[in-house]
Amino acid sequence: MGRLRNARIHVERAVKQKKIFMIQGRYPVIRCLLRRRGWVEKKRVHHSGTTLPPPQKDLDSSVMGDSDTTEGEDEDEDEAFRPPQLFDFDDLLEFDDLDGTHALMSRMVRNEIPYFIWTTRRDVLDCQILSKDQMINHYARAGSFTTKVGLCLNLRNLPWFDEADADSFFPRCYRLGAEDDKKAFIGKEMLKPWFVLESKRPLFRCSHSLQLTSFSISNPYLP
Repeated sequence: MGRLRNARIHVERAVKQKKIFMIQGRYPVIRCLLRRRGWVEKKRVHHSGTTLPPPQKDLDSSVMGDSDTTEGEDEDEDEAFRPPQLFDFDDLLEFDDLDGTHALMSRMVRNEIPYFIWTTRRDVLDCQILSKDQMINHYARAGSFTTKVGLCLNLRNLPWFDEADADSFFPRCYRLGAEDDKKAFIGKEMLKPWFVLESKRPLFRCSHSLQLTSFSISNPYLP
C-alpha cells in the first residue's frame, strides 16, 4: 500500500507540473535522467503499421514529407554511432526499477498527454497538431536559426526589429549562393586588410578558385 500511495503522489505531482514524457526507442540514459528529475514515462503503445500517436488524436501510418533524414540514413547513423560503454545502461535502467514503481506509474499516466516526446525521426507524428505545451526533439522548418543562410538573413532583418547595426558587433556575412551577394563580396575593398592581417592563417577554403559558392570565411572575432 505504501508503494502504491507514493506512486500515486508522484504521478499527481508530475501531472500537475506537466512532467510526462514519451520515448520511442531504447535511450536508457535519457530515461534515467528524466526519472531522477521527477518525470514519469508514458509507455508508447505499439501497433503494427502505425506511428506514434499524438495526444487525443489518432494518426494513420502516413508520414510527413519533409523528414530530416531517410529511413536508411537514420539506420546507418544508428549503426555508425556506437559509443564505447563501460557498463550496460539497460541494466542500470532495470536496477532503477527493481520494485516496479516506474512501471506502475507508467500505467497510471497511460491516458495523460506527454509533454516531452523523444523520437528517432520527426515524421513519426504530425508536429502541427502538438499543443504549445508539448516539446519534441525534432523541429520542422527551423532553417532560420539552424543554417548559416538563415542566420545571415536574420542579421540583415535586424533593422526591422531593433535600431542596432549587425555589422557593428558581428563580421559582415554574405550568401555566396546568391549572385548579388557574391558580387558584393568580390567587390568589397574593406575586406582586403583581412587577407593581410590573417596571412598566416587561410581566411577561406575553396576546392576550385572560381567556385565562390564553397567559400567559408574565418571569423577573426573567434579563437
